[in-house]
Amino acid sequence: MKKTLLIAAVMLLPLCLQAGVVKGKVTAQGKPVAGVQVSDGRQIVLTNARGRYCMRSDKADSVVFITVPSGYRAEMIDPVRPGFWHLLTKAPRKREVHDFRLEPQDQSNYSVLFITDTHFAADPSRNDLERFRSTVMPVIMREYKESSTRGPVYSVNLGDFAHDRYWYDFGLNEAAAERFLADSGYPMPVFSVSGNHDNDGAVSGLGERTDFVSAWNYRHTWGPACYSVNIGADHWIFMDSVEYLNEGEPDARHKNINGRRNYVCHILDKDIEWLKNDLKYVAHGTRIFFCCHVPLFNDASKSEVMVPEQAAVLDEVFKDFPSVYVFSGHTHKYIHTGTGKYPRFKQFIFGATSGSMWQHPEGYQAIGSDASEQAINVLDCSAADPRPRFVPVSGNPKMMRVYDINAVGDFYRNDPQCRIFHELYPARSWYADPAFANMIYVNYWGYAPGEKVEVFEDGKPLVVSKSNLDEPLYVITYVTPKLDKDSTPSKSAMKDRKTPHSFVATAATATAPILVRVTGADGKVLHEETVIRPKAFDKLTK
Repeated sequence: MKKTLLIAAVMLLPLCLQAGVVKGKVTAQGKPVAGVQVSDGRQIVLTNARGRYCMRSDKADSVVFITVPSGYRAEMIDPVRPGFWHLLTKAPRKREVHDFRLEPQDQSNYSVLFITDTHFAADPSRNDLERFRSTVMPVIMREYKESSTRGPVYSVNLGDFAHDRYWYDFGLNEAAAERFLADSGYPMPVFSVSGNHDNDGAVSGLGERTDFVSAWNYRHTWGPACYSVNIGADHWIFMDSVEYLNEGEPDARHKNINGRRNYVCHILDKDIEWLKNDLKYVAHGTRIFFCCHVPLFNDASKSEVMVPEQAAVLDEVFKDFPSVYVFSGHTHKYIHTGTGKYPRFKQFIFGATSGSMWQHPEGYQAIGSDASEQAINVLDCSAADPRPRFVPVSGNPKMMRVYDINAVGDFYRNDPQCRIFHELYPARSWYADPAFANMIYVNYWGYAPGEKVEVFEDGKPLVVSKSNLDEPLYVITYVTPKLDKDSTPSKSAMKDRKTPHSFVATAATATAPILVRVTGADGKVLHEETVIRPKAFDKLTK
C-alpha cells in the first residue's frame, strides 16, 4: 500500500503544477490522511501518503468534496454543516486549492435523526419558524440528548427544506433557512438532499441547464447534489432525485417565480455514473443507507415515485450489496411499502416534519396529508437490522388513531363548516349519513407489508377492510376551516383525502368497547388499543 501511494505521489507532481487543476490535502489533527476519496461530482481520486490529492477538473458541478472516511467526522462549517465540501469559484482553467480537515470520532455506536419537508418560508400567516422553534425543536433536543449517551448523533434532511414558491415573498431561501436552523440551536451535523422545493423558481428557460442553475442556492448552502460518507461500518449515500424543469406560465401570485415549478422524479444519468464510481471503493456486502427526496418504490399510494426503470438500474448498481436501506420524504405520508422484485432494498417513506406545510389553524394539531401526527424519526444504527423510531411532536408514539364514526357523524352534522363542505362536495364521505352508523375507522400509519389489522367487539372479530373513505381529522383540520357560505367548489381543496393505511369495520352496537390489534407477519402482537365508546371527536382527537 505504501509503495502504491508513493508512486501515486510522484505521478501527481507534474499534473499539480499545471493550470486548470483542483488540488489540496486532507488532514486530521494536523496529520495527513491517506486513501480518502475526493470528487468533483464526476471523477474520484484518492489522497496519497501525504494526504494530498490532485485532479484536472472542468468544474462542471462547481464543487469539490470528500467521502469522509470511517472513524472521522468533517470539521464543521457552522453549528449544523459538516465541511466535507468546497465551492469551486474560479474559471475552469484556473488552479484551485482546497483543503479538508477531519476530526477522529468513535463511531462504534451512532444514531441518525431524520427531518423532511420542513417547508420553511417565514410566512406570517403560517408562523412556521416560531412553530418549529417552539414545538419541534424541544423534541429534537430531547432525542439528541438521549441518543448522544450512546454515541455520535447525525441528522439527515430529506429535502424540501425551504419552499421555492415563497423564496422572494418572505426572503427565506435555502441559505436563510439554514441560518435559521443554526441560530435555533440545532445540536448536530446535518447531511442534506435536495427536494423539488429547494430550487430557485426565478430560474427558467435554460433547457437542460435549468436544473443545475436553479440549484445554485442549495449548492452554496449544502454542497454537492450527490455525495457519500462512511460512518462506522456503514456507507451512506445522498442523491438528488429531482430534475427541476420550471417550464410554462409563471406563478403570478408570488414574486420572481418565472415558471410553474414543475419537475421530473429521477436521478440524472451523470449521477448514476458517479454512484457506480463511488461504490468501487466500498467493500462488497457493506450495509448501505441511501437517502433521497422522492421515494424509489411505491405499491401503496398514488404519490410520486421515481421512474420505474430506475429501480432496475439501481438494483444492478447495488448487486454486490444485499442490504440497502432507502429513506425518503416528499409524499407527506408514512408509506412503508414493499419493493416488489428488488428485495435488497428496504424503503421507509416519512411524513412531513411540517405536518402539512404548517397550514394547520391555530389551536389545531399539526398532521400530515395522511393525518399522521407531526414527527421526527430516529434510527439507532447499532442494531443489526435498524428500523426508524417514530417520535411525534405530540408525545403520542402509537402511530395509530381510531375513530368512532358515530361521534364523527355527530360532529359533521352539527358543525356549520362541515355542512357547507357537504353542500360543496356531496360525493365526499358524509359521516352524518346513517349508512356509516357504528363504523370503526382505523388510521394506522405504521402499517407495513405483511402486517394485519384486526378489530374486535366484545371479543368477537369484525370484518376489516381497507378504506377508501376520507380521513375525518384531515378534513376538519385543513378543508372545512377555510369554508364559508360564499365558498365555491375547488378541485385542489379535496385532492387525495384518503390514506394508504386506513381500515374500517362495522360494529353491532354503538356502545360496546372495541379492541384494535395489529400483528406482524410473524404473528407477534405489535400494538393493541381498547377504545371506549362513544369516543369523542374534535380537532384534537388522538
